[in-house]
Amino acid sequence: MNKKVIHWPSMSFYLIALFTFIGGIIDSTYSSFLIGFGFCFMGFASIRLIPANFLTRKLTSPVAETLVRKRDIATQIIGFLLLITGLALSMLFNV
Repeated sequence: MNKKVIHWPSMSFYLIALFTFIGGIIDSTYSSFLIGFGFCFMGFASIRLIPANFLTRKLTSPVAETLVRKRDIATQIIGFLLLITGLALSMLFNV
């Protein structure tokens, strides 16, 4: 029997993004949408970047340097920059 493994790191990023989008709709703030998009980008990239057993595995695994991994790291960086931009907008301008 093939057991499906739930990828908890990306699932948590997507849940945070969903709650942030809902909060942005309720409050009508643009910064919440930027933060939500940032968490979506990070959740999408973490599917291949972070292993599903991230909290239970040994930390001494080899890192594969492939083009896909570099793309995932770039996507993760874009998501992080969107998070920082959304937080800066919310703190500076209350938008």
